[in-house]
Amino acid sequence: MSLSFYGKRPGPGMKLDKLSLQFAMSDTGLVGDVLEAYERLILDAMRGDHTLFTTAEGIERLWEVSTPLLETPPPVRLYEPGSWGPKSIHQLVAPHAWRLPFERAWRVKPEA
Repeated sequence: MSLSFYGKRPGPGMKLDKLSLQFAMSDTGLVGDVLEAYERLILDAMRGDHTLFTTAEGIERLWEVSTPLLETPPPVRLYEPGSWGPKSIHQLVAPHAWRLPFERAWRVKPEA
């Protein structure tokens, strides 16, 4: 797992540096104690833990929301490889707003 974030440089001004934190189970010595995904899922089912399971109502709601999209799919939008995708992606979530990473003005790459 890797987490990247920006931290303010000490001192006056607002200079940000990109920092990262990395975590690997192999570094903990507990690799053998961690269940694989399906092992965990089966254990949860055996214990009656419904946390990771979708209810019948949830599945029905998913189909209700997805059916119009499946029946009338939107056109395919081409975009440059390696980019964040077409600009029209913002209309997909309208009227709700969201931003892709690195779109905020304060996330300008700090000077070296």
